[in-house]
Formats: sequence, C-alpha cells, structure tokens
Amino acid sequence: MPNTVVDYLHVVAAVIRGGDGRILLAQRPANKHQGGKWEFPGGKVELGETPLQGLSRELHEELGIHVLQASPLIKVRHVYPEGAVLLDVWEVTAFSGEAHGREGQPVAWFEAEQLPTLEFPPANYPIITAARLPAHCLITPEPQNPADFLQRLEARLCAGIRLVVFRAKLLSADDYVALAQEAIRLAHSFGAKVMLNSPPVMLEEADGLHLTSRQLWAEESIYQSPLRDGQWLSASCHDERELQRAADIGVDFAFLSPILPTLSHPGAVHLGWGVFSATVEQVNFPVYALGGMDSSHVATARLGGGQGIAAIRSLWDGV
Repeated sequence: MPNTVVDYLHVVAAVIRGGDGRILLAQRPANKHQGGKWEFPGGKVELGETPLQGLSRELHEELGIHVLQASPLIKVRHVYPEGAVLLDVWEVTAFSGEAHGREGQPVAWFEAEQLPTLEFPPANYPIITAARLPAHCLITPEPQNPADFLQRLEARLCAGIRLVVFRAKLLSADDYVALAQEAIRLAHSFGAKVMLNSPPVMLEEADGLHLTSRQLWAEESIYQSPLRDGQWLSASCHDERELQRAADIGVDFAFLSPILPTLSHPGAVHLGWGVFSATVEQVNFPVYALGGMDSSHVATARLGGGQGIAAIRSLWDGV
C-alpha cells in the first residue's frame, strides 16, 4: 500500500519472544477500539522519540519490562474507519523484568502456531505472519541424487533452517511428488515448513505454494487453485510492479531479487539495498531479500524493512 496523502498515526508494537520461543500478547480493554481482541503490545511514538525509544517506554509502562535487545521486523499501514495507523513492529528477543499487565490488561504467552487461532485487530494480521517466519529461507538447488539431497537437507535443518522452498523443476511429476513428500516429512520432524515451487500437483501436507514471477501474471495461474486452510502463498518478485501484483493476489510473503550481484548471474543488474527498502515500504507483508545473500546480510535486510534473507548456495553449502 503506497504511503500517499494519508495521515498515519505512528504506533510501535512488539513481538516479544520469551526464552522458550513463545510470544507475549496483551488483550485490549473491552471499552476501547477493537476491544477484547489480542494485540502485540506497544503504543504511540511521542514527539522527539525514536521508534525504539518509544517502544522501550511503552513496554515498561504497559508490562514492566526493560528492552535489552530488539530489531525491526515489519511495518504495516492500515486504514480503519476511525483513522489510519502505521504499525512499526520490532522483535524483542531479550528483556529484563517479569512481564505483567501494569494497566490491568490481561497478558498471556502463546506458541507462534497458536496466533492464527486468536482474534486480532485487522492491522495485526501481517504481523502474525512475520512472527511465524524465520529470518532465513533456504531455496533448494536442483536435486541430483534423492538420497544425497535429503542428507544435505537434514544437515541444514540441524543447523537451524526452518523455512524451505522446495525447487525441483527437472524431475518428473512422480519423482517430484515422492521427493517432496520425503523432504516435507523430514522438515516437519524439525518443526520447519516447506513451500513447494511450481509443483505438478499441490500436496496437502505442504505448508504452502511459492509462485514464480511468471506465474504472478498468468491468466490461469496455479495460485488460483484453492490452498487448504493454513497453507501460505508466496511469490518471487523483481520490482515494485511485481510486488504490487503479489499484494493484489493476496500473498502472505514474497522474495525481492536480485539485491546484490550473484555468482549465477554476474553481469545482471541488481537492485541494491536502497531500492529494496523503498520497494518493501510499499507493501504490508513480509519480504525476503534474495540474490547475493548470506547470513551476514540478515541485519541489513531487517533494517531495510525486510523479513530476512533467502538464498540457495550460501544456505545450502553453509557458507
């Protein structure tokens, strides 16, 4: 959604993670706007405050905690009948103090996978997706040998990968399905999720469908076939126009590429971090930086408004 003439109220919010990975939510008072719904704690940024300063103040006032470590997660613009808000969301991974509702509001810890079952104000729903997505996404290389492929995949899952895009364009339909099912079972045993890239058929057990940029514009694209409840839809994009197309069809998240030069396309024009940040600013869903990425770029991607990085070689080889 472009930031045009709408006057947005700047609000900071936090995805607060405990040591066990659970997320802290607060319940809005019944007599307030969107009353009774769960929300990510936070509040308005005051004049003269940076977003992080405002967040730290709000979380101490509301929950009695002091923020020790936080990083940007996502920005969401939403227009309610009562007014427009810009939710500037940060992920808080370390804090001191015991969180409690200092203003009498109920607070509770939830597993990330519980969040879609709860009722939130509409502006919060993209935050739920961002809270459930990791900072790294592995795109698999073309499988050469199924046994070797699964062994390498298991090694990456052991190393902490929790989101995989399974890409195997050269396999027959039967071989694709067989290997995809094995990859999904393996990933799920680690608590990881698997998106299928251009599958011959959509598998019930997969966690979602990933579209190529060409499929975004197809009149009868694969995304028009129904996904089961809870499956994600993602897409590969290369510019603002494609990212807006992804928004129009309702993707849950996307990849934007190429951000930096790549070994596979050394002479190709790349977007750079400035374009990445400006383009991501136009949409209300998580976006991964792709192209020339490795783990050292996660912080830069986050500061630029992204979810994190997606990669093939650097994450598959562990470099």
